[in-house]
Amino acid sequence: MASPAFDSNPMRAPLPALTPEFVAQHYPPHLQVVHVDLLHRHGERTPVAHRIPQLSPKHWNFCATGNQLHQEFLRTVGLVTGSSASRTADQQQSPWQNYVFKQDPRSSTGGSVFAVSSTAKAHSSDTSQQTSATCGFGQLTDTGRQGLAALGAHMRALYVDTLNFLPSTLPADAGSMLHLRTTSYSRAFESLQHTLGGLYPNMSSSMLRVHVRPSDRDNLFPDFGCKNMLRQFVKLNKQNIDNCGQEYQQLYQDMLAVPSLRAFFEQEYKPGKARVAVSVMDVVVPMRAHAMNLPPEINDNFIERVARMAAIEYLQSSWQSPALARMQIGRLVHELANNMASSVQADRTHNSTNPRLSIYSGHDTTLAPLLAVFGHDAEQQTPDAPADLTWPKFAASIRIELLKDTQSQCPTVQPAWEQDAADPSADPPFDQRVRPSGVPRSLYQWSSGRNPRPITQINPRATRDYYVRVWHDDRILLLPTCRDPGAHHAKLGSSVCTLDGFFKQIARFSTSEKEARLECLQC
Repeated sequence: MASPAFDSNPMRAPLPALTPEFVAQHYPPHLQVVHVDLLHRHGERTPVAHRIPQLSPKHWNFCATGNQLHQEFLRTVGLVTGSSASRTADQQQSPWQNYVFKQDPRSSTGGSVFAVSSTAKAHSSDTSQQTSATCGFGQLTDTGRQGLAALGAHMRALYVDTLNFLPSTLPADAGSMLHLRTTSYSRAFESLQHTLGGLYPNMSSSMLRVHVRPSDRDNLFPDFGCKNMLRQFVKLNKQNIDNCGQEYQQLYQDMLAVPSLRAFFEQEYKPGKARVAVSVMDVVVPMRAHAMNLPPEINDNFIERVARMAAIEYLQSSWQSPALARMQIGRLVHELANNMASSVQADRTHNSTNPRLSIYSGHDTTLAPLLAVFGHDAEQQTPDAPADLTWPKFAASIRIELLKDTQSQCPTVQPAWEQDAADPSADPPFDQRVRPSGVPRSLYQWSSGRNPRPITQINPRATRDYYVRVWHDDRILLLPTCRDPGAHHAKLGSSVCTLDGFFKQIARFSTSEKEARLECLQC
């Protein structure tokens, strides 16, 4: 089960080539980067449980480096001695994870996104053997480590080597330059480690603070304890499966034509009572990512169909209901809006303690609802997902760049909503908001121009030198609100939003902790 070539993994998210033409087009000299939020999915992993034993081996031997790192960590903190070769994968994983996440109620072997497991034993045809490289289920593999190191190296090539936005080496006070967040899933925690290793490959042993929230307060994925969200989620997902019945049924029939999948469905699953495509995708995508043998029927086209249907089963509903997307990811949107606001304030006051880069290491369930937030078109009477909706790939990323134009003329057209954005008398209903709750009034108490100064009155054009651009993997996301006259850069077009244009796009999705609790209680 050899790992695939480093750059030939179709299950990994692509990154843009940093050619001179690319840099000249997107980063002209007068456009300065002020702050970047990087949100990424973890890298390639094993399935979260031993499903489809007729197809998937019981032992995935892709974690030699990872298991060695775990043992070195445990030796460093004095929790283990001797060789790791005789230890099982569970014995290798559990101690270090329990050491890091003592109080978290999640499974110590990596958690389960879908909470569906299989008690099936190894199939009679399974020849896999447990070794010191055997992974636990849900574990980040060595291939996944490479993918996140590549993402970090890409960030270094752009923001360090090309733009000189970040220093070439981490300073002693690196904690004030970097803000690091991860969920308590070990695959996310380790993905952050390797992203940072790609960004600063010669990093010294200086301590960096990594922020990890308890699972019941984490805003990096949906809170399934929110009954209102779960009720809408289940209802819309069922409707979506019913609405694409013919396509869904055809895919299911094609799955039944694969003997290993047919045996699995006959034993464990019934269509309509489980998310069939998600369950299959969780096995076949990691197998393809690690160049494992698959039946000839399970080719890349088949996997793309499965990923699309999985997105219909699980992700499409976020696009159809702003309320659902808000309950899923609104608290994180609120945090990202505040990142932009505080970075503008820090830039104005030359405050060097504000982080230049924030990295959030999460999951597909982090990125997917965010993409719905950035793609929502309020002018559509019946919002829906794009036709090419699919599941986020391993190491998929969203980059939110706060930019400042030091030369070009600011948009002279005033959007109809600009005055309201600057000075709302109170927080209106979500669908009427044009500025996220929590963005301070003081952001607009500045004069306009190249040398702004604090003023006492509200200036609706105070932020007009600041812009936001959102990247998803290797492409720019075109936010619908930023098409509005006066809501985008005069020369670079709607791919570069004004800060207020960005705020308007996300305003109806941004929710404070208090607002989130109240909305979850609604019937």
